[in-house]
Amino acid sequence: MSHLPVSARNQLRGIVEDIRTEGLLAQVRLRVGNELITAVVTREAVEELGLAKGQPAIALIKSTEVLLARDGS
Repeated sequence: MSHLPVSARNQLRGIVEDIRTEGLLAQVRLRVGNELITAVVTREAVEELGLAKGQPAIALIKSTEVLLARDGS
């Protein structure tokens, strides 16, 4: 698998597991191997990208754009 020609070097390929929309935002869950990555994007971005449950997608992660949170478990 080749990487997309973008400046983000960290590219994780996975399958869209769930999309939840509320207002103008959407929470997209991407299964990458045994892990889940959650991204909050605009509802418009979901529509423009044609994202749907079960579809392959790529998470692009830039080091300057990472937010961390503690696990609630």
